Amino acid sequence: MEEFLRIAEITIPLLMQGLVVTIEISVLAIIFSIIVGFLICCMCLSKNKLVEAIARVYIKIFRCTPFMVQVYLAYYGLPSLGLKVSAFWIGVAVMSAYNAAYIAVIFESGIRSIPKGQSEAAAAIGMGYFKTLFRILLPQTVGVIIPPLTGQFLQTVKDTSILSIITVTELTMMTKKAIGVTFAPLFVYLLAGALYWVINIGIEMVTKKIEKKNKLLSI
Repeated sequence: MEEFLRIAEITIPLLMQGLVVTIEISVLAIIFSIIVGFLICCMCLSKNKLVEAIARVYIKIFRCTPFMVQVYLAYYGLPSLGLKVSAFWIGVAVMSAYNAAYIAVIFESGIRSIPKGQSEAAAAIGMGYFKTLFRILLPQTVGVIIPPLTGQFLQTVKDTSILSIITVTELTMMTKKAIGVTFAPLFVYLLAGALYWVINIGIEMVTKKIEKKNKLLSI
């Protein structure tokens, strides 16, 4: 019992420190990826073929290359260009760009699921593109896109563990540090897994409330 308490006393503060960083990166990456993803989605829906092509290339690049490779390229590539950026912000930037590609596809799929007749009717009464998008199309897509967005947000939290390879002191990095001190990998990994689970359960609860609220408003 004394040994267990000793391990817990060492492990918990380290994991809590890593948990804070994981939450910070996840929240920032989710916010930025929603913004960038929506902009990429608008580019995909653009009637300008060049703008659409740029968006499609962006999506292909980030969806068709491993996230770990993207992290390494940013971590070692930016300094070679004379840009000094902390590992934390490199992690946030790469995660945001990576997830934005997936979120753009989710937004686009949701908007395209709305019958074209609604867009045509809005245009017929003189509504502009963005007014139609925000007042007619997006409110109807919320119920469609929330489930896949939730899955992407959960994946974002789990992907933060990859940032340990560039020395970001997130939860997985601090888990390894705790194991190096306590030599109790089973206990430490179980505790770390439980913390990841708690974060993702929290995300699921929030998105389900939003989805439920949207259903009530649409009745």
